[in-house]
Amino acid sequence: MNGHYSKCDFFNYKRKDLAKYGNASNLQLNEKIKEMKKRGEKVYHVSFGQSPFPLPEEMVEALKKHAHQLDYLSMYGIIELRQAICNLHRQFPTSIPTEYLNPDNIVVTDGSKMALYLLMALTDSVVVLVAPAWVTYHSQVTLTGKKSIVIQTTYEDGWKLTPHSLAQAVERQAQPYENKLVIFTNPGNPSGQVYTAEELRELAEVFRKYKMIVVSDEIYSYSTYDDTDYVSLSKFYPEGTVITTGLSKWASGGGWRIGYAMFPPELSFLRNLLGSAASHTFTCAAAPQQYAVSEYFNNHEACAEYMKHCTRILHAVSLFCSRKLREAGLKVKDSNASYYMYPDFSNFRDKLAKRSIFTAEEMCAVMFTETKVALLAGGVTHLDSPESLTVQLCYVNFDGKAALAASRKIGLATKIGDEFVLKNCGTTVEAIGEITKWCTKLQES
Repeated sequence: MNGHYSKCDFFNYKRKDLAKYGNASNLQLNEKIKEMKKRGEKVYHVSFGQSPFPLPEEMVEALKKHAHQLDYLSMYGIIELRQAICNLHRQFPTSIPTEYLNPDNIVVTDGSKMALYLLMALTDSVVVLVAPAWVTYHSQVTLTGKKSIVIQTTYEDGWKLTPHSLAQAVERQAQPYENKLVIFTNPGNPSGQVYTAEELRELAEVFRKYKMIVVSDEIYSYSTYDDTDYVSLSKFYPEGTVITTGLSKWASGGGWRIGYAMFPPELSFLRNLLGSAASHTFTCAAAPQQYAVSEYFNNHEACAEYMKHCTRILHAVSLFCSRKLREAGLKVKDSNASYYMYPDFSNFRDKLAKRSIFTAEEMCAVMFTETKVALLAGGVTHLDSPESLTVQLCYVNFDGKAALAASRKIGLATKIGDEFVLKNCGTTVEAIGEITKWCTKLQES
């Protein structure tokens, strides 16, 4: 061929079911906004759930000490970290049964996202998703080639799954007792809502009746606000619940990629499968991080101080935001945890229609053009109904380092509120101001 190659068409290699498969919408939007900021453009980025706070100093120092660690480690995670995880959950209990708090029932993963994906891939099941849902869940289901059942929730139900809607969705299937893996998010993403103990107890009865395995994504459990009691589903359904969580949210270590899955003895077979899959995929979570995190997780005083300051700041910001948005005419629930709320613009549906805006995606695009506020559309992006005019609002675009320093200076004995938010979380205040002004103009049009 004299050094020349004929042009080949390799597109037939692509799986047919991945024809519309693309990047995670939140990550893609985040990259776009980073580029805009590099060019000096002003953008109010309230569409990405990354902690605004700096890493705990103790964790950074521990990483410096362990940066030399280079060995391949156990596929399950080092014993020191698995024991530290047990110690952490005993010190800061979320009602997880004691049988989970055994190093032999834990697998450390390359972020909790990897644990979620592999658990879907390893089970012979249909995957049940609760909408609105984190943008990655459905894409992971597609990647595994599994079938899914999507159960819609409503504003009136607090964006929470109910026993009735769960049972109804199951009974509609041709095989109601077919294996089902439920991805259950508590606290909720994108809603920021936390299930009560009674709500979990009632759901557990339905899970048990249909012999479902539930993966309870509890990544925001340690970001629950102090006026809300957090209870893990595992308290009421211990034989069938796998817990996934990590340090990306409450400890601000998103880029460290340390997550873990916790299993009851009844699901030890799945724990073994996950460990085996780890050995054939990511091998092990990064060695320096594992040693550093195990050291930090055993420093309970430092963990408690950091958690308390970060969650009270987020709580104050969330209350400020939800109140201002309701005053502007939006339907929005106060968040109980995390970085998120899920505002509903349906009260403006007629006004939006006059501007030929009919979907959440169209609304977010117009708002971004006119206000430079970047919101992540609800609707189909979050498996919500196509006509939904909801958005995910991440109220964490403020200077977390400065806010954390201010909170520490004030001290935990002194409560914080709007005055603190106005003084220390200005960019979030400005973003909410731009949204409310846009709504006012829309209402007056």
